[in-house]
Amino acid sequence: MTIANSSGIAAASLTLSSILCLVAGCSPSPDERFSAGIDDGTEDGGTNSTTNTNSTTNSTTNGDGDTGDGDPDTGDGDGEGDGDGDGDDSGSGGTTKFDLGVIGDAGEGTGGPGGPGSCRESEIYGAAGGFPAFEDPAYADFLDKTIAIVTHRVQSGNFGQHLMTIVDISGDPPPPSVNYLAPLYTRPTWNEANFGGRIFGITLDSEGNIYVAPSTVYGATQNTSTIKKVDRITGEISNFATLPNNGPAMGNLNYDCVSETIYVSNHEDGRIYQLDVYSGDIVSTYHHSTGNVTMGPANDMGEPNGAFAPLGQRPWAVQSHAGRLYYSIWGGNGANTVWSVAYQNANGVPDPATAKMEFQVPGSQPVSDLSFAHDGWMLIAQRTMSSDMSTGAHQSTTYDYDYINGDWVWQGTNYVVGELMPYSAAGGVDHDFDPGGYVWMTGDALDFYTPNVVYGLQGTPYGGGDINNSTVIDLDQEIVSQDKTAYGDVELPIPGDVSPVPPPG
Repeated sequence: MTIANSSGIAAASLTLSSILCLVAGCSPSPDERFSAGIDDGTEDGGTNSTTNTNSTTNSTTNGDGDTGDGDPDTGDGDGEGDGDGDGDDSGSGGTTKFDLGVIGDAGEGTGGPGGPGSCRESEIYGAAGGFPAFEDPAYADFLDKTIAIVTHRVQSGNFGQHLMTIVDISGDPPPPSVNYLAPLYTRPTWNEANFGGRIFGITLDSEGNIYVAPSTVYGATQNTSTIKKVDRITGEISNFATLPNNGPAMGNLNYDCVSETIYVSNHEDGRIYQLDVYSGDIVSTYHHSTGNVTMGPANDMGEPNGAFAPLGQRPWAVQSHAGRLYYSIWGGNGANTVWSVAYQNANGVPDPATAKMEFQVPGSQPVSDLSFAHDGWMLIAQRTMSSDMSTGAHQSTTYDYDYINGDWVWQGTNYVVGELMPYSAAGGVDHDFDPGGYVWMTGDALDFYTPNVVYGLQGTPYGGGDINNSTVIDLDQEIVSQDKTAYGDVELPIPGDVSPVPPPG
């Protein structure tokens, strides 16, 4: 697979003072701005060598009985993606780019003049994520490439016991709707034993270190309280921070480069924790339902008690953007919502007086991830949950919202995930950083026996669509049996030479 040419997107021209005013110090007033878990039957550990493969396996492990009539279209693409990768953005007709061009800073996590905090110029509004640069010969081919990082439970194929996979999505778009054999990288040490249990949420700091949150999305897990860090050079896992939690575990997490802190939603006490990226110490906590903010750890009566925060008070997705923290609330009876709260100043501490409900989410499923696309639109992904620790499939969708006259306005279902349309989103969404690029989503039944069985990652052009114009990637490269409910969150590192995602309005 060849490397595309540089996209040549110019960085935004802004003064540092205007940036700081926008992202930290100019918060407007509220009226102005505003059942049992899945058991996958696997054990800890893993013996496979580091993987860098583009071939399928021959496993015929049985699926879990997923049903559906699917689309009979079979497609005939070869899935090789061996185009010249020149990255030309013609902008005409239906022509779209697969992804970005050459990423000059991919291995170094830098990108020219920076912004506030640890921000590179492409991150000045708070969204961050540098490129890992693992010193592993098997990772050499992934340097200076566009990558997506996906969390998941142990897959059903004979592909190892790992819980995180890096996908090379660079090059020309392969034929749509049929499995693309993307190069994959993982490590046998990225397993449940070393992560302490199952994981869902993922974020990266400006240097490319990876942080993952423990999760009970797939069922009960041993580690419920410790955020893990994957070193950008060695790939080794270490403990980053431990939060009060005796069972429900965490929702999601996000790094803000302005304040140089990580926000983590806690499914037990209903608080969003702000953690110092260098020490892991608790900077502040924010309680959505009461508006209570603490500097340092909270001291809630009876917490941690091992019980989930009530529906309607339980935060999940978190994303820092342009001076506000956006977050979702997992509500009862389908009352799932997205909120935002401004920061007091550049320290990133939430100001509860500015909290605002942005919108109620269509459908009945909670929002587990949100992102802001290069055009400024908000992307949200739902996760099908039948109870606190019981997950399912085919009831969740990815939606996009445009900011119009001070409100986030639903744009409909423009990104249809999977063949069992349009409800097969698995809860992760991100995007590459090219105006002619793709939105990337985790999903189930991306191809459902027409002719293959593909579960994992779908890339759909910014203009929208379904599998008929999308790239679909099976993440264990076993396309005979199902991996229903296996996949979680997805993050794409941000190149240092692109324009930052613009603020609302």
